[in-house]
Amino acid sequence: MESKRSPWTYVVFAGVAALLALLIYGVAIKSGGNKFDNALAAGERLPAPTRQVRVLNDTGTKSIEDFRGKVILLNFWASWCEPCKAESPAIERAYAKYAKDGLIVLGADVDDLSKDANQFIIENKLTYPIIRYSSANATKDFGTKRMPETFVIDREGNVAALQRFQVDDEWLNTVLPPILAERPAGSS
Repeated sequence: MESKRSPWTYVVFAGVAALLALLIYGVAIKSGGNKFDNALAAGERLPAPTRQVRVLNDTGTKSIEDFRGKVILLNFWASWCEPCKAESPAIERAYAKYAKDGLIVLGADVDDLSKDANQFIIENKLTYPIIRYSSANATKDFGTKRMPETFVIDREGNVAALQRFQVDDEWLNTVLPPILAERPAGSS
């Protein structure tokens, strides 16, 4: 005689499988698992991707390579992202504070309609350049999985720091000054 399983057996099994998947995902996210996270954890810097991407409200394109010699704070955001809204004043303050030292901030709007991106810029009073990134290219290039994510690229074009979650004044004022103080190899 074949035993019948209760429908609850399948619900419990699916719940346990989902919890296990979330646990594995959480451990992978916390431990990095991305080439940039892993390199920085080992005290190394990898070259930042130099993909040409569209500039918001312009027909032109820009690449990280266009800013060689500057320190770049590349901030991936989306208009619907609440932590992105919360961090934007700190990023704007860092831009105002460190621009004279060679900092350029590039906002990387991900998969927004131009109308939504422009509304975000107005509401958050952003004054730095905004480029457009597809989520597929952001993931392929930088391993981004969610918004916001911020990368600091040194004067030689290498990823020198990153934050996979919201940045604040403390993080920016700790991370940026030493990278801004570095001089490219071969300069006096």
